[in-house]
Order: sequence, then C-alpha cells, then structure tokens
Amino acid sequence: MYELQELATAFSNQFGLKISAAEQRKAWEQAQNHSNAIARYNAYLNRICLHTFLNWLSDWLAEESAPKPSIWPSEDTLPSIWEVVNGTAIQLGESRIVLIPSETTDLEELCVPQEWVDIPSFAADYYLAVLINLEGDEDDCWMGVCGFATHRQLKYKGRYNSSDRTYVLSAENLTENLTVMQVTLGLRMQEEIPELPTLSEAEAKKLLQLLSDSSIYSPRLRVDVPFEQWAALLVDDKWRQQLYNRRMVNPDSTVTAVAAATSSRSQVTAVAAATSSRFVVDLRQWLENLVEERRNLVEEVWQTFETFFAPLEPNPVRGTRGSALTSPDAIAPVISLLQPNQPEQIRCQAAGVLGEIGAGNPEAIKALTELLHTAQDEETRWQAALSLGKIDPRNPQAGIKKARLIDLGMQLGDHAVALVVAIMPRADGRTGVFLQVQPYRETKLPPHLKLSVLSESSETIPGLEVAARSNDEGQGYTGDKDKSIALRFNPPLGKRFRVKVTLNDVNVIEDFVA
Repeated sequence: MYELQELATAFSNQFGLKISAAEQRKAWEQAQNHSNAIARYNAYLNRICLHTFLNWLSDWLAEESAPKPSIWPSEDTLPSIWEVVNGTAIQLGESRIVLIPSETTDLEELCVPQEWVDIPSFAADYYLAVLINLEGDEDDCWMGVCGFATHRQLKYKGRYNSSDRTYVLSAENLTENLTVMQVTLGLRMQEEIPELPTLSEAEAKKLLQLLSDSSIYSPRLRVDVPFEQWAALLVDDKWRQQLYNRRMVNPDSTVTAVAAATSSRSQVTAVAAATSSRFVVDLRQWLENLVEERRNLVEEVWQTFETFFAPLEPNPVRGTRGSALTSPDAIAPVISLLQPNQPEQIRCQAAGVLGEIGAGNPEAIKALTELLHTAQDEETRWQAALSLGKIDPRNPQAGIKKARLIDLGMQLGDHAVALVVAIMPRADGRTGVFLQVQPYRETKLPPHLKLSVLSESSETIPGLEVAARSNDEGQGYTGDKDKSIALRFNPPLGKRFRVKVTLNDVNVIEDFVA
C-alpha cells in the first residue's frame, strides 16, 4: 500500500496542476494519429490529462522510493483506445485508477464509459473526475481533480444511461479528499463483473467491417451492436488494433491539414472539434432503396429515425387493447378522422397513428394516399407521406425519415444531438426536404446551436438558417428553450446542397444531392 498522505493533502477538495504549453503542443501533434476530429480531440485531452498527472505523480512517488506508476495496458495501446473511448488507466501496484477528463467549467456529474466499468480486464478500483481548462492564454491552462468514485459506487449508486453507455454519478456523491483513497489503496474496490462472451473470428470480422468507417464518430454507440459484442471486440488487442488501423485508412485529412498549419491553441481547439462528412448523400437513392432494398456505406451512417427515437405509443382506440390495435376494427375509426370535415390537427395526428398501427392494411394505405392529394396543410401531407413509408415502403409516394447522431465534442458537454432528414416525392418531380436537429438524450437543445443550409459553394442560402434560443435571450442566461429546430425546402432535382450544424466555433457539415 502506498503512503500517499502528501497526495491526499494536495488533492483535498480540489487538486490543480498547470498544463505546460509544451505539453499541449506535443499532445496535439500526437493526437493527429486518429481518424477523425472527434477522436483527435478526445486523444488530445486524454494525453494532456495523462502526462500532466503522471509527471507529478511519478516525481512524488520517486521521493518516497515507491515503484513508478505505469500506464495501463501500455502507452503503445492508447491510440487504439482513445480512437473510440474516453478515459485513461494508470496502474498503482495492485490498484488501478482511471482518469476521466472533461473540458467544462462546472462539473455536475462524473460520466464513465461503460467499457471502464463492465469489461473485467478494463475495470478499475478508482475513477477520477478531471477538469481540463484550456481557456485563456496558453500559459494559463490547468487541470483539476474534483474527486473520485469507486467501482462499487458506480455499480450501486451510479445511474446507467443506455443511450450513451455510461455510468453517471452526481458530483455531490464524489469523494473530494483523496485521504479516503490513500487508506484503501491495495484493497479490491471492484464488484464482480460477468465474463464477456467469446467472439468468433467471423463475428469479429463482421463488426470490423461495420465499424471501420471513420465518419462513424462513436462506433461504441451503434444501437445495432450489443455492448457485449462491442466489448468483446475492444478487449481483444488484435481486433482493437485492426479496428484502429482500418479507421486510419481514410482519415479526415482536411481537418488534420488545417490544424497542422496553425499554431494558435484556440484555433487548434476549434479545428480539432470540427467534423465533416466524407459522403454525398443522394436523396433520390434513399427513395429508390425503399424499392430495391439496397444498402451501402451511407446506410450504415444514416439509420431509420426509429433506431434512435422510439415512436410514440398511439392512443388506444376505445374498445381495443393489445394487438387488437392493428385489427381492421381498430383502424377504421382512425381512418374516419382523416375526412376533410375534421380539424387539420386531428387529420395530421390520425395520419401519424396509422403509421404505427396500419402496416400492410390496404384501407390504411388507400386513406393515406388520398390524404396526400387532398390535404391543404403541408404538415399533414408530410405526416401522410412518412406514415405511408412505414406501412407500405414500396409505395412510390412514400416518404422516408432518417437520422444520424452528431457529437460536437466537449462543446456540448459530451451530449449528442441528432440530425434528422426526412424526404418525400412531390408531384412536380422535386424532392421535399425536412431538416431537424433534436437532442438525443436531453429534453432541450443547447442555446445558440444553429442549423443552416448552404449552397454547393458553402454560402448560406437566405431564409434557410435557424438557431436554438435560450430562455432569456440577451441577458446572459445559459438555459435552453427549444426542444428542436427545423427547416423545410424543396430543392430542384439534381441540386447539391450542404447542411451545417454549428455550436460556437464547432460545426458538422453533411453533403446532399436532391
């Protein structure tokens, strides 16, 4: 057991260490060995955190004639881990510490990726919440440890968030004084963890093919890959290295080149967190795919809306229950609500309900098709087209709605948003386009997040830009107001355009052709 009284005293309440300008530059240079901007910035923060903390800890332990702490599993393996997971492990004798860095001014909770908690060989005894402050001048940057939690705490008191596969513990439950850690170092602070299933070579290769695209910024969050399979791939050194190597085959070289050309730390930070799609999405191809049932690499990035957001439960029809909702007797009353004598809002809602209960029902399909031609309200026509796409995907008038997760890095406090794109065929031969940004896990968008449509030359198209508002605009309040922001337009056939999501100096751009 290490005698860490001096460490505990220094760490009491909060422990701060200065981040040298040289360490920042070195960390950024090494962070270029990653496939995309999000991974690069994650590696940048983790490397700063690791070496700043490790340098201090090694010096102190040397004075106590104690063994040196070591990076787990080794420094050579860090790129393959940081490519996909936040956090770094340090081995202290029989105990293990995981550093979880976050660039925020006010830590409200510790968010530990599930990999560090539920993979037996990755799990640690202690998890340190580390703040990285890179604001201001290069020489005024620092990192601070706000406290720690044990593995047992995370498993028993932490809240598991399935949407981002993290264990969350509020800051008030963290232990600030490391004296507590001092007296327990060497003891096992871990709960028992079930062993992972064995991953066959065929299964591993299938996962590698699926997750190797570097534009998939968070492969660990693929909803179609169970955590146990992902964990089994990650824990295997060979498979994890292959995943890293494959993702490095076609890195986002534009961001790397721009970042390499700048020496300003603030510019590096902004460029590091910027992301750009390598695909041009053919929206007509999306509609054709409904008929031909073909999939390509774009389809692995853009998934159905329901993959990320479960549909609302339809209101039960009186006198029905359970599976009876899909019976003709249940569908008929809903169809009656589509008649022109009904309020437009009721017609729109009824069309949405048919999309959930009318799969394959010829009367529901007929009613939605008629509604597309008779509805005067644009919202109602959109709902009819999208519902038709759910219950009769091969219908040439069906619409489609897809989404992809966007991670704007530390600018969102590790919170993700989804870019939603819905399209429907129009009678004039154009494709109607509906764009929306909505929060993935939270209830509101961060204020001032912006959605813009750009021309092919990257100029903002007049009238096609919207920003999320705060509760009290203009008075410095950082609360949020909008649950989503949206734009709708009808680009000419074959027209190329770009969609940009922006927060502060960070943006994500997706390219489309109508």
